[in-house]
Amino acid sequence: MQEQKIVVQDVIRDVLTTLERQDYKIHNTRKYNTVYRALAQYCQNQCNGEYSYEIGAAFIQSLRQREPPLSKSFIDVYITGVERANHVMEGETDWYPRKKILEYTDSVFRNEARLYDEYLRNSGKTKSDVRARMHVVARFLQYVDQSGIKKLSQLTAQTIYGAFEAASDKGGFHKSVSAFFRYAHRHDLTEQDFSILVPSASRHIPVPTVYTPDEVEKIIAAATQGKECGKRNKAIVLIAARLGLRSCDIANLRFENIHRDTGMIEIRQVKTGEPHSVPLLPEILEALDDYVENERPKRDDNHVFLCNSLPHTGAIQPHTIYTIVSRIIETTDIDTNGRKRGAHALRSSLATALLNEGYNHREVQDALGHKSPEAVKSYVKTEVEHLRNYALPVPTPISIFASKLGSGVTA
Repeated sequence: MQEQKIVVQDVIRDVLTTLERQDYKIHNTRKYNTVYRALAQYCQNQCNGEYSYEIGAAFIQSLRQREPPLSKSFIDVYITGVERANHVMEGETDWYPRKKILEYTDSVFRNEARLYDEYLRNSGKTKSDVRARMHVVARFLQYVDQSGIKKLSQLTAQTIYGAFEAASDKGGFHKSVSAFFRYAHRHDLTEQDFSILVPSASRHIPVPTVYTPDEVEKIIAAATQGKECGKRNKAIVLIAARLGLRSCDIANLRFENIHRDTGMIEIRQVKTGEPHSVPLLPEILEALDDYVENERPKRDDNHVFLCNSLPHTGAIQPHTIYTIVSRIIETTDIDTNGRKRGAHALRSSLATALLNEGYNHREVQDALGHKSPEAVKSYVKTEVEHLRNYALPVPTPISIFASKLGSGVTA
């Protein structure tokens, strides 16, 4: 392969442009951004910002020589990123075989389906979203056709219920078919809005993992004992446990969010986009100052929490915060069997502790920055779980009741 050198930032720009053009999902694009930040830093330090096939290979080799060794899956992501950069240098951007596009299920309503497909595409929805919705709607229309109904105006509640029962993804059916009915009513395909007849699908909401206040204190104590990045990790665990911030908000925390004069941390939540304020507790301020003064890398980055070593040089990522908290919990003697171990478990533990201390649901909602009061209701389940410890024993059946059960004591 002929040696060719090019400015690494030009290569990265072309790769990311190609990813966007090929409709890569946003989480994949973020993954490649992480790879190329590390590659750019390596090229800047080792090769004056230039890139070539040989430099890409040397970059991968430097990762293989890291101690402790990096996982194979980690290395594979970086190998793929370097391959994409090499392909761009060669002018090749068709990186993967195209998946065979499944045709929509056919029915007598094919013209209505075609017009609805066109409507969805013109509404700004992504190609994958349009196809997912259309597959559900097309299968529904085939069910209607096979039921002997040849016009949408002849639809009955029984037919809609029957199609709902036959659907494997009832949540997807409710979402897609309801939207189709609203469209059909607005465009005079039906005289009434049938969307009100589409059954809703109940969604299972799991009971959040909760650690007791004593267990939370053990986790905080364990965070202070870490040697590598111990000051950073202690501050992260304190923020998660005492303030209940999400991993994404901890990762996105910037120095301008910390207001020493008012004693508050003020952020705009990544998940909801809503503003949220929490108290800057003295122990958190002390931990942050200790981290910034004694451990934080000296980099021109306004994020509070940074990665400490190459190839990662930027702000810490939310999934890394999960790993940090999980590993700290694993170092304790806490029984984690069947319990989650990330920062969100500390968030749900704080919510439950507040409820147990007598705070009402609205106060807990405000403390955690929940947009909807419904979100807090899941924490009530943890209170029910705790009440199981105080359940009364079932008395031994007697008399007629005992004879019906075939056991117990007869009077």
